[in-house]
Amino acid sequence: MRSTKLTDYIREIDVLQEWPMSKATLIRARKKGLPFVRLGAYVCYKPEDLEAFFSKPRSWKAPAEPNKREGRDR
Repeated sequence: MRSTKLTDYIREIDVLQEWPMSKATLIRARKKGLPFVRLGAYVCYKPEDLEAFFSKPRSWKAPAEPNKREGRDR
């Protein structure tokens, strides 16, 4: 069994210093499924989990369908 080391994870406080987001954003992300672990008193994340979670395209930023017009037909 592999032991979990603090060096495998990024502490929440370090994430907040490096990424432009609030602590509330991280808490909401955890509630929506962002994986995290508690190591002692620290809430920690794997770097690849953070990138995967926050790099997902959001529905309101989805590209519009090209050449689609509303209203009159040609």
